[in-house]
Amino acid sequence: MAAKTHAEELRWEWCQSARDLLAIDIAPFKDEEVLIYDSVVLRRSDLALLEGPFYLNDRILEFFFSYLSLLHPSEDIHFVTPSISYWLANSKDFESLKAFVEPLKPFKVVIFTVNNNDDMSKTDGGTHWSLLVYYKDANTFVHYDSIRCLNGRYAMKLYEAVKGHVSSRDTDFRLEDLDRIQNKKRRFAMAAMYPCFREYSTPQQNNYYDCGLYVMAIAREDLLFLTDLIAIHYLSLRTEFNRQNIKTLDTLVEENPKPEK
Repeated sequence: MAAKTHAEELRWEWCQSARDLLAIDIAPFKDEEVLIYDSVVLRRSDLALLEGPFYLNDRILEFFFSYLSLLHPSEDIHFVTPSISYWLANSKDFESLKAFVEPLKPFKVVIFTVNNNDDMSKTDGGTHWSLLVYYKDANTFVHYDSIRCLNGRYAMKLYEAVKGHVSSRDTDFRLEDLDRIQNKKRRFAMAAMYPCFREYSTPQQNNYYDCGLYVMAIAREDLLFLTDLIAIHYLSLRTEFNRQNIKTLDTLVEENPKPEK
């Protein structure tokens, strides 16, 4: 028997974890609800996708993101559901889009999914998932694609839709200023105003269906890495705070020596 590939091992891991969590067997079934988890509803047909080789749907990804958020809670990191990410990339209603994206400004990291579905009438359309992550401190969107650049234009489409709303800068004021800037300098002003976009080196899948697994694995590793950094940051702040307290106490002791008996 041939050794399992890394992607097959990932699929087996997710499948076993889902089975354990749901505590049900996969068998011939009617498509009934099997789990409501943090507002995410999974049906038996969703769970069956984990048996593979199948393209994972948005409900599986949304379930996993909710699971990650509850397992590693952070006030600085926010997952946008796949359905909302897709709507943001394709919405023509600017005011509704702005109303949804503006509340994301306080988060230091915002994680979106990218899908290559061109037909909005097909709720489960598309053939490839990838991940788009906004890092506020770097003011940068990073695209992670397990089939190099296949979703590039779709990631750029989502980026173009939300880039003007996630930054804490006073965008409306600066847009008015652009009218007074000469054309040759306009593009430099625009570049300084908005977050930049980067493609990032990502582990590559070796088949056509495991993109969802790679999105979940990359999201998990990114979350663990970021929560560790945040924990280290707060630990360093607390350490520095304690050092300052110790210095203050030492100063007080020196200035107020204990009276001799």
